[in-house]
Amino acid sequence: MAQYEEGTFEDYDDVAVYEKSEEQALNASTKNFVVEFGFDEARIAFDLDEKRFKNLLHTPQPADRRPVRWINIWAPNLQEKQVMLLGEKYQFSRRLLGIILTEPKQKTEGAAQQDKHAFWPRFPKDDPEVGAKSLDESRTSTSIQSSSFDHYTIADQMINYHAIDYGRRFICIGANWMHRKKHDSPENHTDGTVEVEGKQRRLYSWLILCNDNTVISLQENTGRLNEEDLKLTRLNLLSVLKQLSKVKNDSTDPLSMQSVRQALEGLDIDDPGSEGSSNLFYYLFDDWRAVYSTVEVFGKELKSLQKEIFDSTTKKSYDMPDIEIIPRLHVLGSRIREMQHVYEGYKNLVQRILEPPRTATTNGNGFATPRSRSMSMSLSATGPTLSAEKENPVVVARSARARFERLGDRLQLLILSQTREFLDEKDALRNTYFNINAQKDSKATARLSRAATLLAKLSVVFLPVSLMTSYFSVQIDDLEDVYTAKQYWYAFAVIMSISVLALFFFSRLLMWFTETLDGIMKKLW
Repeated sequence: MAQYEEGTFEDYDDVAVYEKSEEQALNASTKNFVVEFGFDEARIAFDLDEKRFKNLLHTPQPADRRPVRWINIWAPNLQEKQVMLLGEKYQFSRRLLGIILTEPKQKTEGAAQQDKHAFWPRFPKDDPEVGAKSLDESRTSTSIQSSSFDHYTIADQMINYHAIDYGRRFICIGANWMHRKKHDSPENHTDGTVEVEGKQRRLYSWLILCNDNTVISLQENTGRLNEEDLKLTRLNLLSVLKQLSKVKNDSTDPLSMQSVRQALEGLDIDDPGSEGSSNLFYYLFDDWRAVYSTVEVFGKELKSLQKEIFDSTTKKSYDMPDIEIIPRLHVLGSRIREMQHVYEGYKNLVQRILEPPRTATTNGNGFATPRSRSMSMSLSATGPTLSAEKENPVVVARSARARFERLGDRLQLLILSQTREFLDEKDALRNTYFNINAQKDSKATARLSRAATLLAKLSVVFLPVSLMTSYFSVQIDDLEDVYTAKQYWYAFAVIMSISVLALFFFSRLLMWFTETLDGIMKKLW
């Protein structure tokens, strides 16, 4: 199969190009790609260098044939020149550029687990035996500590960290997108497997909608991943990319259909570029597979724990309880709460995207961002001399806004409500497990009490017989050869009968006496 010439555009509706594009998108060495499409045609190019990027950004896409452009960059910290060209073109702030170009800290899974709760311990305290540090040392240590906190450190410690930026030519959202992670599943849970139970891979990504119908997506450098994890990380992006081609794909799940290019067929669309870019922006944001797979994982874990807890009711009293259930419930609960915060962050981003009110500059097709609206008003107020310099506002089309509204409803009514139910069910399972163990302990205590009572009664029954036997065995001259064996057994039967009757009578009497005394004491108090 022929290989791509780097940076060369090819017909994306061609079957061979479509198949090669899928391979390139799943290749860890691929740096970037650009897709330009309209309803009638689409073209794609991979691994554009600085020169081709510069030429591309200075060449407007033809509004009649390919009005929408999608630029995707993997590991932006390794493509600084391309990112700087994008920042210059769309006037990114220095802060946004600096954050995008931040070098992520690569660490192993073991280190990630050890640093899980290491946010505050990064601030070392002074040794009281050495004494307080000098002011210079304090300032030096403070600067070192502050420099150790970068964008990815915060994103790693605060999973729900997200941001939205408005510019004259763009609207940018950044957040952690969670993806499924391949785990080993040993039969016996160890401390290590308990810690990663239900955990997913975090990937910080930026989605940028520009005012020239361009959508830019940038993903954090993931480091080295195996083929399966890389595919899981790029699953939604690959799904959107594949459906931008007219090549038929019979394996497409109806629930996975993402109508971006197909939606441009409508005759009532005044601005197909805005329509296509807005819907592309939405589908890149709505990674529903990762969200619903997370909910599915939590549901399966809770059902598994529920079965183990209910099965513990049939265990014998002498069997030790499963001491790993409570740690697993705790870890699972922390994962659910963590993902709940992530989904609340997504909902907040949806609300911010939908927040801009209707303006006259959108011609009834969408809504402008606040920053673009203010710039448009300021330029129009300066008079006709600056009309040529007037910027088009960043517009989110009506169809995309409707999809974002439905997404917000799904997040609230399905996902967030489901996570709250999971947390309630987790608490109920914990209480059920404690109650089951408490009941088993109560039954065991009752059995021990009955055994102790039986032993006490037996000792009371045999005490008179023991005294009688001792009397018959006393070595006294006057009692020798006086009693016979028959007399001994007669005495044994009489004393045993009297002991049993006395035990029954006095136990009932003692019970009545204690209950009466308790009643009298309650009345007095």
